[in-house]
Amino acid sequence: MVKKFKARLISGGIAFLLGTVILTGVVGNYFVNYALVPQHGGQERKVKDPKQENEGLARRKKEEKEARDRWLTAVKEQTEEVSISSKEGLRLAGHAYRQISPTHNWMIVVHGYQSSEEESQILAQHFYQAGYHVLTYSQRGCGKSEGDYIGMGLLEKEDLKRWTQWVIDQDADSRVIYHGTSMGGATVLLASGEQLPDQVKAIVSDCSYTSIWAIFASELKARFSLPSFPVLDMARAVGRFRAGYDIKDGDVEQAVSQSQLPIFFLHTKEDTFVPVEMVQSLYQAKTGGQKDLFIYETGKHAEAKYHPDYYEKIQSFIEKYQAK
Repeated sequence: MVKKFKARLISGGIAFLLGTVILTGVVGNYFVNYALVPQHGGQERKVKDPKQENEGLARRKKEEKEARDRWLTAVKEQTEEVSISSKEGLRLAGHAYRQISPTHNWMIVVHGYQSSEEESQILAQHFYQAGYHVLTYSQRGCGKSEGDYIGMGLLEKEDLKRWTQWVIDQDADSRVIYHGTSMGGATVLLASGEQLPDQVKAIVSDCSYTSIWAIFASELKARFSLPSFPVLDMARAVGRFRAGYDIKDGDVEQAVSQSQLPIFFLHTKEDTFVPVEMVQSLYQAKTGGQKDLFIYETGKHAEAKYHPDYYEKIQSFIEKYQAK
């Protein structure tokens, strides 16, 4: 009787473990495919937004894109196609827009989740007109850059450091400012917590999240009405195997708490993708070095840049770190 009970207990335990492994594989693979594989669903965000699009910002968005296209044509002679290799050997592609007049001021613009270099070029035109050499590039797995998985800023910060070295190789006396939007903001902030070259002088972060785990938990609830446990735990297990990193490691808030670089945080109150509370947490987490925070009352996710005074506010913060 006891032996039969033990046998059934062991069989039941094995069946439970096997079922857990299978379920983890199914759920984890689905989520990894959806969120971390480019163009596999994560870019489609069908969430009800109670806020109507601001007409002024919508009009300015259209104008900014048209201005970008005109600017790209105007600076064609000053534009260079560039590329580097990631530490895994991926080819990463971008463009450098060089000033005609000599300057050591550089701006590296980093785009967001499943976005594109075209979005960075909207910002690039303004920084170029302010006198910066500007570098834009496609994050891994986007545009012409290679990569099978999105790193949510954790892998991309290593790419950013390589792009920074590319700039330094061009100009050893460069004074580099980072600007990142959304996942690009997370990228520059994750890098800020590490030992960066002396040439990196300041950071601008627009609508970054506090951690990979936190934004995934938020989006699981918003998109699927699901709790983070056990779905994220299953995705974490599969992601470590497939994508090569642990989504628990992408703690942006922790990185910011270790940073001594000046950081300007921007956000919009109407952002339903990255809640405004996240930028407030990031701002509070930064205790070393200069910092500033501005939250616009209107504008959806990544729309702060369409406010007329956006670039004036950035310039006011970063001008003290520019080369004269």
